[in-house]
Amino acid sequence: MSTPHPLQEYYSRIYKSYDLVNSLFTFGLDKKWRKHTVQACLSTQPGQILDLCCGTGDLALGLAQAAAPGTTITGYDLNPDMLKIARQKAAGITGPGIDFIRGDVAAMPFADHEFDCITIGFGFRNLTWQNPGSEKHLSEMSRVLKPGGRLLILESADPENRIIGFFYRIYLRIILVPLGGLLSGDWRAYRYLAGSSAGFYGIASLQSMMNKHRLHLSPVRKYLFGSVNLLIAFKK
Repeated sequence: MSTPHPLQEYYSRIYKSYDLVNSLFTFGLDKKWRKHTVQACLSTQPGQILDLCCGTGDLALGLAQAAAPGTTITGYDLNPDMLKIARQKAAGITGPGIDFIRGDVAAMPFADHEFDCITIGFGFRNLTWQNPGSEKHLSEMSRVLKPGGRLLILESADPENRIIGFFYRIYLRIILVPLGGLLSGDWRAYRYLAGSSAGFYGIASLQSMMNKHRLHLSPVRKYLFGSVNLLIAFKK
């Protein structure tokens, strides 16, 4: 297994307030964005879905509630505290069940070409931005995805428009960091999250990174002036 990303320590301290901070910071729009991701994923009627970095399970739960009977959904995350909340949420849903598994994305316990679709909501930058294991993470995503399968990435980003980007970075600094820090008690975690959001790779850089792993990236939707994007990568 690769060395755990330092943020894993932060998640064990902020997991109780994680959902609340996300909702407040995005004005509740994160629910709408996840719904769009669910719809995009299920549009091709995948039989087997992997939700990477599933965290507290909201995206996996949305998939389970909307998927056709017989769909297999697996939530995968390294942090046991986040998974505990995810399992608690899943206990009350109807629809296909979710198998929540703890593990490292760098060494996933799945067969080659096992999944029709992979989703990852607000976790992709943790696996790739300033992470020494980024190439292994991308390689593993490609390995477990079927040829012709799709990787759906819902992720924050620095808006391309310089003026909007300037105000976005101010918003991260004066809203996200204090809000997350006060509610969770861990300012360092939200300083990292703000920094990774503001400094995350642009589309061209992401395309170059993913092409090496047979993943062809295509931007699909932009939210809040490009501060959040829904991207789809097709495995060649």
